[in-house]
Amino acid sequence: MLVRIFRHFLPLSLVLLAVIEIAIISTIWNLYLSGNSLSSIGSIGVKDSLSLRLALIVGACMVIGGLYNNMAIVSYRMLGLNIMLSLIFVPPLAVIGYLYWRNSPESDTFLWELYFKAAVSWLVCILLTRVTFLTLTDLKLFKRRIIVLGVGRKAARIAEIERSEHGAYFVSMAYLRGDCASSEVDQTAVAISNKDSNGISQLAREFKASEVVIAADDRRGLPVQQLLQCRMDGIRVIDYLDFVERETKTVDVLSLYPGWLVFSDGFRGCGPVKVGKRCFDIALSTGLLLFTLPLVLLTCLLIKLDSPGPVLHRQERVGLGGKRFVLLKFRSMRMDAEKDGKPVWAGAKDPRVTRIGSVIRKLRVDELPQLLNVLNGEMSFVGPRPERPLFVDEFIEKIPFYSERHCVKPGITGWAQTNYPYGASLEDARNKLSYDLYYVKNYGLFLDLIIIVQTIRVVLSGSGAR
Repeated sequence: MLVRIFRHFLPLSLVLLAVIEIAIISTIWNLYLSGNSLSSIGSIGVKDSLSLRLALIVGACMVIGGLYNNMAIVSYRMLGLNIMLSLIFVPPLAVIGYLYWRNSPESDTFLWELYFKAAVSWLVCILLTRVTFLTLTDLKLFKRRIIVLGVGRKAARIAEIERSEHGAYFVSMAYLRGDCASSEVDQTAVAISNKDSNGISQLAREFKASEVVIAADDRRGLPVQQLLQCRMDGIRVIDYLDFVERETKTVDVLSLYPGWLVFSDGFRGCGPVKVGKRCFDIALSTGLLLFTLPLVLLTCLLIKLDSPGPVLHRQERVGLGGKRFVLLKFRSMRMDAEKDGKPVWAGAKDPRVTRIGSVIRKLRVDELPQLLNVLNGEMSFVGPRPERPLFVDEFIEKIPFYSERHCVKPGITGWAQTNYPYGASLEDARNKLSYDLYYVKNYGLFLDLIIIVQTIRVVLSGSGAR
C-alpha cells in the first residue's frame, strides 16, 4: 500500500519497516548502554533517551545509504551494496553521537567496544529484518490486488511495471477486454460484456481485488455502469495515469493529455510554497558555500594548474518560463571542446574532459558555482536540470508537454537526476521528462528533502556522472 505524504507517494510498508528497525536498534542499544538491565528499559523518556537518538541517526544514515530505496527491497545484490555503503557511516556516527550526548570522557577500550557492538548489532538487525521483509514481499498475500480494464499498450505498460522494482506493492489478478479488443499483454485476458452490470464487480470479489485500473487505450465505450457498481461495492476505480504516477513516481508522457493536467491533483505553486522554497534555497546555498569554501579554492587552483583557460565555464541555459540565463560551472573540459560552437552531448569517458575535470565531474564538485545562480534567483537548489536552448527547441518540437517543466525554477539536482542515469539522447530526454513532470506536479519542501538525501547517496556512490 502507498500513502501520500505532502503529495509524494511513499510505500506504507517501508515506513513501517523504518519504524520497526529504529525501535529494534534503539532497544538493543538501550540494553547495552544501561548495562544489560531490563528494568531500565522504559525508565528513560523518549525525549531523553540516548539510544533512541542514536537509532534515529542510524535511520538517517540508512536513508542516505539507499536502504529504503525500491531497489533495496527487491534485489539482494542492491541490498548488499547499500548495506556496505551505510556501514561506512553507522558505527562512527553512533560513537560520535554517544560522545556528544553523553558529554563524559570514556576509555579508548570502551569506545572500540562500542564501535564494534554498534556495527555488529546494526548489521544483524538489518539482515534479519530485510530477509524477513523480502520474503514477505514475495508473497502475493501481502500485495494490493488489482484488476486491469484494458489489454492494449497501457495494459502492457502496467504488466511491465509489475515485473520491475516498482511492482513490489501490487499484483494484477486479471486483464479485462471487450468482445472485439486485441490483446498486447502476455497474460490471458478475460472477456467482459457491457450487458452485465455486475460483471467487473463480481470478478473483483472472486479475485479479492480492491482496485480496478482503467487502462483502455480507447476510452469510448467504457462499461461505465459496471465501474459505477464497483464504486458502490467499495472497490476503488483509478485512472491509468494516476496509477502509474502512484506506483512509479513518474508521469507517463506517452499517454499524457491536457485534461489530466487540468483536473488532476497537484500543480499548486501557491505563494507560501514558493516563499518557503526560496528561503530554503537561500539558507542551504549560503551554508554550503561557506562549508565548501576551502574545496572551492582548491578546485580553482587545480583547474588553473591542469589546463589553460578560465576556472569557470559559462553556458546559456533555459530557466523559469523559458527565460534564458547564464549557468556557472567549474570548467571540466578543454577550451576547444566545442570548436564549431554547437552543443555536443557529453559521452562516457569523453576525451574532451581534463584530468581534474574527470574527478570533479565524478564528485559533482563542478556544480558548486551554481550555488551563486541559486542565490541570484535564477535557479533553485532542487528542480529540473536546465538545458541548453538548442536542445530545448528540439525537445519542445519532438516531445509533447516538454515546455511544462519550465513552470518551476531549474535546479542543481532534481528528481530525474537521482532516479535516472545520465542521458544523451532524445529518448533519455523523454524519460527524464516523466520524472520532471512528477516533480513539477508534486513539489514541496518534503519532496525537496527526499531529493537532497538521494543526491548525497548518488554523490557518495559516484553513479551517473560523466
